[in-house]
Amino acid sequence: MVTFSYSNIKKYAFTALAIPFIVFAIGFLKWYWAVVAVVATLACVWLGAFAKNKNSQESKVVSVGDSEKKISVKKWIFILLIVIAAIWVWQSGIGGFWAQSKDYPWRNAIYRDIVLRDWPVYYKLYDSALVYYIAFWLPPALIGKLALLLGANDVVAFQAASVAIYIWSLFLIVILFALIITLLKADTTKKQIFVVLGFIFFSGLDILGSIEPLGANLYHLEWWANDYQYSSFTTCLFWVFNQSVIPWIAVACFLQEKTIRNYVYLGMMCLFSGPLPFVGFFIFCVVQGILKAVEAFRDKKAGTFLKDIVSPSNMLATAFIFIFVGTFLLSNAAISGPGALRVSEESVIIQNEIGTTESAIDEKASPSSVDYELAVQYISFVMFEFGFFALLIGRRYYKQPLFYVTVLCLLLFPFLKIGGGPDFPMRTSIPLLFYLYYLVMQFLMEEKHWMQKKGTTNRMLYMILIVTVVLGSITPLVEFYRGCRQVALHGLDNPMEDFLYTLSGEGPMGEIETGYQVSNFVAVNPNEQPFFIYFAKELK
Repeated sequence: MVTFSYSNIKKYAFTALAIPFIVFAIGFLKWYWAVVAVVATLACVWLGAFAKNKNSQESKVVSVGDSEKKISVKKWIFILLIVIAAIWVWQSGIGGFWAQSKDYPWRNAIYRDIVLRDWPVYYKLYDSALVYYIAFWLPPALIGKLALLLGANDVVAFQAASVAIYIWSLFLIVILFALIITLLKADTTKKQIFVVLGFIFFSGLDILGSIEPLGANLYHLEWWANDYQYSSFTTCLFWVFNQSVIPWIAVACFLQEKTIRNYVYLGMMCLFSGPLPFVGFFIFCVVQGILKAVEAFRDKKAGTFLKDIVSPSNMLATAFIFIFVGTFLLSNAAISGPGALRVSEESVIIQNEIGTTESAIDEKASPSSVDYELAVQYISFVMFEFGFFALLIGRRYYKQPLFYVTVLCLLLFPFLKIGGGPDFPMRTSIPLLFYLYYLVMQFLMEEKHWMQKKGTTNRMLYMILIVTVVLGSITPLVEFYRGCRQVALHGLDNPMEDFLYTLSGEGPMGEIETGYQVSNFVAVNPNEQPFFIYFAKELK
C-alpha cells in the first residue's frame, strides 16, 4: 500500500508550484532580487507544507474536504495512475510525441525561444521582450539549456527539452491525481480509478450543441456556441496546458486548506501560470475568506483569524512574489487596449442604441430589442455546459456558498471579454469547473444508494446524472480521436505542429513569424516598463 494524505501530498504540490517561480527568479531577475525572491518562496513552501502551525485557526468548516483523512492506495493502482497520466499527457501532444492542436505553433515557438535564447528573452527586430504565462515551461527548459552548455546544437537541445517537458507534465499530473484522490476521499480501488478517469472525461454536453466537428485536422466540439465556450479538462490539457495544469493543482490544494494562511502563495503560483484562471481562483479565495471570517467572529476567534490573514506565508508572497509576477505580466502589450476586460458586445442579448452589434443591426429594429436567437443560444449553452449538472446535484449542495458562486460566475462569464476572442470565459472558468467536477464526483460516490430505490425520483435523477456525465465524456473522446485522426492522415510530422519556430521574426519562417501573432506574447519597448527597469537582468 501507498498512503495518501493531503498533509503529505501538499509537500510535493507546494514544492512543484514553487519551482517555476524559483527558476524565473534566478534566470530573469537581478541577482539581489533573485536572492530575495527565492528565499521568500522557499519560506512559503516550508511554512505552508512542512512546518507545524500550532496557532492557526482550526475551524469546523474551513475546508471543503477532510484534509487529514489518510487514503490507502495499492501499489499497482498507483502504478496504473502513473500509466494513465502518461497516456493522457502523451495524447495531449506535449513534447511533440503525438499530434498537437492548432494552438501549438505559438506554444512551441515560445518554448523554443525560452530554451535557445538568453533570459530574459529579447527580440531585437521588434524591440520587445517575451512576457507571457511562461511558468510551466521554465523548469524543463533548463534541460535544454544544459544540453546547449554541453555542446549540443539547437535541434538536439530542443529535443532534450521536449523530453523534459513531457516528464515535467507527467510529474505534475500525478501530483494532481493524488490531490484529487485525497480531496474526494476515494478510499477504495474503484473510487480511485473512477475519480481520475472522471477528471479526464468530465465535460459539458457539447455533443448536444454540435454534431459536426470543425474540419479535417481540427475535430473539436466546443465551438458550437460561437463566442461562448467552457473547455473540458482534456481540452485544456490538449490546447492550453501552460495555463491549466498548475491552476488545477492550486485549486485542489485550496479546497483542502484548513485556513487562509497559504491563500496568497497558492494564488501567486496560479497567477504566474495563468492570469485568467487566477481570477476564478481569486473569487473562491474571497468567498472562503469571508465565510471563515464570519465563523471566526461568531466563535470569538477573530484574533486567530487576523493572524492567519497576516501569516508569514501570506505576507512574504504578497511582498516578494506578487511584486515580481505582477510587474512582469503587466508589461505585456495586450494587457491594455484590445486586451482590457470589457462586456462582450457580441454576447449582449438585449440590444439598444449603445450596445448594438453589427450582427444585430436591423433598420426596422426598435431602439431596444431582444436578440432571441442569441438568447436561445445562451440558454442552451448554460444548460448544456453546467446547468444540468447544477440542477441534478443542487438538492444536496444548495446550502454551500461556493456552489452558488460557481453557478453565478458561470452564468455571467460569457458576457465578459478580454482580447479578440472568448478567452475570458474559457480560461477564468477553469477553477469553477474543477469545483463543479468535485461536487459531481462526490455526489455520484456518496449518493449511489439512490440506485437501490427502484421507482423513486431519486433513482431517476441519479440515472439522469450518470447519463449526463457519459454524454459529456464524448467531448474529451473527440479530442483523443482528433489526435489519432491527425496522425493517421499526416503522421507525426504534421507542419501544423511547428510551422512558427520562433517569435523573433528571424527564423526559417520569418515572414510568418512577424505580425499580429507576436503582440499577445511580448512587452513592447521593454526598457520603459517597470519590471525591466527595476527588477530584470539586462536585455541582450
